[in-house]
Amino acid sequence: MTSVARLLLDGASSPARNMAVDEALLRHVKSPVLRIYGWDVDCVSIGYFQKAAVASTDRPFVRRYTGGGLVEHGRDLTYTLVLPSDHPLTTAGTLPSYRSIHEAVAQALEDCGVQCRLATAQPQKDDASCFLKPVPADVLNSEGNKLAGAAQRRTRQGCLHQGSILLPQVIPATLPKNLTIQLQTCLQVELRTSTLSPDEEKTCRELESSRYGLKEWNFSR
Repeated sequence: MTSVARLLLDGASSPARNMAVDEALLRHVKSPVLRIYGWDVDCVSIGYFQKAAVASTDRPFVRRYTGGGLVEHGRDLTYTLVLPSDHPLTTAGTLPSYRSIHEAVAQALEDCGVQCRLATAQPQKDDASCFLKPVPADVLNSEGNKLAGAAQRRTRQGCLHQGSILLPQVIPATLPKNLTIQLQTCLQVELRTSTLSPDEEKTCRELESSRYGLKEWNFSR
């Protein structure tokens, strides 16, 4: 029997709340969660290990709990997968899980008529921007430009996978549905619409006020 997992289709929220929700889901994870969400302001997120100076001063930014590079938000489709510590993709390690998830992302894009493939080569040059530095298993178009990237973090609770899909054109209206379908297959679960639990919401508010909404966190490097 296919197991049941949670699907959160969130609207647009602030950068601080979006990151707080993701970490709250990780702290309370019991079964897989897919969250698809938006941003209420054009902004950027930077990786946990990046210096704040990589973000320009003309728009807001937030520091993620995951690593990786700078990502521009506003025109992208942003999603998060949260997996328990004993899930096969958590225990598989970073690259195998990254590849499996991005195979699903690539198929969702193909289902929307966007031709793409997974990167196999190491990046030719370093760049602070995630979408200017394709790494193995990122999703590329036929010209080799990056269409989808992600970053992960593992804790004793599980795995947090934060992903972004950014296309040269407008995101197809069918992409969220296609992404949900393909990730259901990848995870071998049935995704059912859900919302934050009271405990998750409480943790989210605490993280928003004590971490992601603070200059001390965002400028910590």
